[in-house]
Amino acid sequence: MVERRINRVSIVEIARQAGVSPATVSRVFNRPDIVLAETREHVLAVAQRHGFRPNRLGSSLRLGSTKTLGLVLPTLSNPVFADCFEGAEQRARQSGYSIMMTATHYDPALEATAVHRLIDHQLDGVILTVANARTSTILNTLKARGMHYVLAYNESTAHPCASVDNYAAASDMVAHLASLGHRRIAFLSGPLSLSDRAASRLAGARHCAQRLELEQVRHYVMLSHTGTDTATIRQILEAPNRPSALFCSNDLLATSVISIIKELGCAVPADMSVAGFDGIRYGAFMSPSLTTVQAPGYEIGHTACHLLLEQIEQRVTRSEQLPYRLIDGASATLLNPQSRKPHHAACANQ
Repeated sequence: MVERRINRVSIVEIARQAGVSPATVSRVFNRPDIVLAETREHVLAVAQRHGFRPNRLGSSLRLGSTKTLGLVLPTLSNPVFADCFEGAEQRARQSGYSIMMTATHYDPALEATAVHRLIDHQLDGVILTVANARTSTILNTLKARGMHYVLAYNESTAHPCASVDNYAAASDMVAHLASLGHRRIAFLSGPLSLSDRAASRLAGARHCAQRLELEQVRHYVMLSHTGTDTATIRQILEAPNRPSALFCSNDLLATSVISIIKELGCAVPADMSVAGFDGIRYGAFMSPSLTTVQAPGYEIGHTACHLLLEQIEQRVTRSEQLPYRLIDGASATLLNPQSRKPHHAACANQ
């Protein structure tokens, strides 16, 4: 039998060979952000030569901290949430923490299960995106248990969060579409009960339309937040007094809508302008490039993690609102009915 040996040299030996104290070696692995870069690199080089890795379990038992944070997101198939994960993980790594992630697939029933599963691992805190911050029972549970947590993407006055102003951003998008001549604008999203962000965007869009004296923004509910169906889009295109612009609650939904419009023989933006929300990176390389609101996913994750670490290490609880940016792509253009030449029956209803 081969004996499995781990950490053949001790932290004391690493410290002796590096010419520093054992406490400094401990800080290099547990709080690298507070160690001088030169010292940190020197200690890591010595540790690497000996194949030394710290005993995280032992450290957790001694310190009462696992140095691990939980991250609960709806999905990773949406690039903005993948960016959020990267931002959170990078910030956690700076302070010697690891990230344990789970996905809820936009299912509120899974949120409590997912969070409790993470709590069972004795995490130091949780970053999470929930369906609705106002009605989420798991947030009240975390607060009652004294668990450190921060919301990512959700806006809340009752809970710490890192987000953008969804209401204002959606209002700005409708104002942009109105500046292009669009007076009939529809909003597409999944069920609002599964996303308070989509609900805020719809409210902002309708408020702006009312302020600018446009027709009321119609709301079409898709089966999910990231995909649509051909029948619904055909219904929109064939409707009397159909909208001239579709504002989608997120970019994945917008790309799905554009694809189906093209399948139906219509063109974007010649027959229908389309806008999204999120600012996914490949939106700029689409044909046409996507008109959207950029909500910086990486920065939201990074900021949420920073706020969580402030709670854990400094006992400071606060929220932060990040800036958004409107991207004027080619998928939404000036409305000029006289120059539009529909080449499909569904696009003939002007």
